[in-house]
Amino acid sequence: MSPKIYYPHEYILVPASSPYPENTFYKVSLGQQRFRDSFHNVLKIEMIYSDHIGAGGKVNPAFPCSTEDFKKVMEAANKLLRQ
Repeated sequence: MSPKIYYPHEYILVPASSPYPENTFYKVSLGQQRFRDSFHNVLKIEMIYSDHIGAGGKVNPAFPCSTEDFKKVMEAANKLLRQ
């Protein structure tokens, strides 16, 4: 098992639109991520499928162009960054 490299402090779950299955979310979070030997503040976007990060390794978000998903995720990111 590899060591944990990301520690989220705050997050917002944004529901993902179709064609994603139900219970799919974009997790927009602020936290600390290790790069080499030190930790840095980062904003991270991950995919949540049925309460688990990723599905078969799919953690990189993809935003269907026919939805407002990207706009909603950016609004969540801006909200976290303003806090």
